[in-house]
Amino acid sequence: MTSDPLIARLAAANPVPAPARFGRPVRRPRARLAVVLAAAAIALPTVAFADDIGSLLGISNQGTTVAASDTPFSSYPRLNEAMQQLGLTTMQLLGDRDGISFYAARNPAGHFCFAIASQVAKGVGCRLDDEFPSTQDPLIDIFSSPAHIAGFAADSVAAVALVDAGGNVLTTIPVTGNIYALVVPPAGGTEVEALDANGEVISSHSLQATP
Repeated sequence: MTSDPLIARLAAANPVPAPARFGRPVRRPRARLAVVLAAAAIALPTVAFADDIGSLLGISNQGTTVAASDTPFSSYPRLNEAMQQLGLTTMQLLGDRDGISFYAARNPAGHFCFAIASQVAKGVGCRLDDEFPSTQDPLIDIFSSPAHIAGFAADSVAAVALVDAGGNVLTTIPVTGNIYALVVPPAGGTEVEALDANGEVISSHSLQATP
């Protein structure tokens, strides 16, 4: 867990469970994420990216451009403030999975930003380490608990597997359009694995307990 006080404050304000950092086969420190109230402390250039920002996401799914004011987050004061402070004037709607809508963008600072919206949770955030997407860092796992699995995946990820403590695969969630979701996964899952097209494990991380 990062000790950065800014990130701690943002995570505390986040309306969804705090995202986990994928780290195996090489365990690495948790990724720095700015979530929800997003960071007056982050210096943002005044010039925004062009409207074809989808081509800059670093993933194949460029999505559909949506004005920030037309997203589900604009009617929530804290989330709307987060988008403004992060410099998000548009986002790319990547699709819907299992009742969750997925949005992504790169803000003027060049960070990969994301948002999710469902009937039970909404959240906006940015990765601050600029390591996603990569072979070492192929997933942004928005929900990370045994109760729900959802997130964004690099092009190299074909599926996400939920595994129990004995290493048994409980279910495999397909990745389509660089996103995946399973709101009600089987009980007993302790780890999530990112799989390539051959079923080989690219990375994995342990699930946190449900808040």
